[in-house]
Amino acid sequence: MKGQIRHLIAEALWPTNAFSLPAVCERYGLEPGDGDEAFSSKRRYVLRRLEKLSDEKVLQVAKSVLADVANDPLQSAVEQLSQHRQVVSDITRQRVAEALNKFSLSGKTDLLEFLRKHWPDISRLSSNIDFEWTVADDLYQHAVKNDDYSNEEILKLVGFFNCSQSKMFSFIEDMVHPLQREEAEQAAIVEKLDPLLRRDRFTLARSGRESGYPIYRIQATAAAGSHPADELISETIASFDEAGIHEAWHKALDRRSSDPEGAITAAKTLLETVCKHIIEESEGPPYGDNDDLPKLYHLAAEQLNLAPSQHTEPAFKAILGNCQAVVGQLSSLRNRLGDAHGKGRLPVRPKARHAELAVNLAGTMAMFLISTWVERKGSLVRQVNPFDQSAAHPRG
Repeated sequence: MKGQIRHLIAEALWPTNAFSLPAVCERYGLEPGDGDEAFSSKRRYVLRRLEKLSDEKVLQVAKSVLADVANDPLQSAVEQLSQHRQVVSDITRQRVAEALNKFSLSGKTDLLEFLRKHWPDISRLSSNIDFEWTVADDLYQHAVKNDDYSNEEILKLVGFFNCSQSKMFSFIEDMVHPLQREEAEQAAIVEKLDPLLRRDRFTLARSGRESGYPIYRIQATAAAGSHPADELISETIASFDEAGIHEAWHKALDRRSSDPEGAITAAKTLLETVCKHIIEESEGPPYGDNDDLPKLYHLAAEQLNLAPSQHTEPAFKAILGNCQAVVGQLSSLRNRLGDAHGKGRLPVRPKARHAELAVNLAGTMAMFLISTWVERKGSLVRQVNPFDQSAAHPRG
């Protein structure tokens, strides 16, 4: 791949005028030359200069070229060589294509026009069916004139399965753009695709609104350095196999930046749902329909031996008391800033940082409750104090 990327750079720069090529290459940090050398062979001119560079510098050149030139093979190569890159697997691409069989690929736009927007080469690439046809002719015959091709087959034909990840994301985001379809269909497609993308730590989530219509973007769910606790909490919540808890957690994550009020409400819902399930599964005392989060947390904590009153050690009592206080304040924060209640004339509007604090606190508390519950369920001999290290090292 590192050798191939040099040839891909040369291919990307080949359309450049021979007399302009030396100046263009110098702009990318390549060795100077003259128009006569470039005129004899533009590809050889570029390759000679790239061969003198280290692999790291070649990768930098490739990224600079991509900033000016749209070239999907080069983009795909750069993605494969970039470090710390999250990758959508071939399995996920296949599952996404299968899920799209239930929808119109282009929505309100003409199918061929929409596909050419993302894969312009379909109008010149030869068809596998008729040597006189292009891929676009094939699509017109079997996807427009006749309904012979599934969306999965259409996507395979245009190159969805081997295009760059950037192009794949751009295509999906365009598919669910309000210019292509109504809001209900947008939401239906997102509902199908988001769980598939999440398997590779991406999410198709609302990033904002344009003229009141939702705009969706694909983003990493655990980008390096951004939310390092998200994955750990997500894994713990996944061990507590309950759809309502997963839904509340993902809503809280997705809305931190775009909908802080909704994120705060979802964070509270997450903790309420976790507490209710722990109370029910541990056969604890019944809770009322009107019981608030502090009450639910108190009942769940008692079942897990996490109530401050159940401990005499000052340090444990203090820690557990602070946990109880955090839950109480989260409940108050939601009532004050969340989206579940009407607002006065001068409402307090939470910012993304407030939502992130609420979501992180709720996620941490949910993880602690679930981890404790899972450990207690697995204990076959006796109940274990979650702070008691002697259980792991019994005295002889």
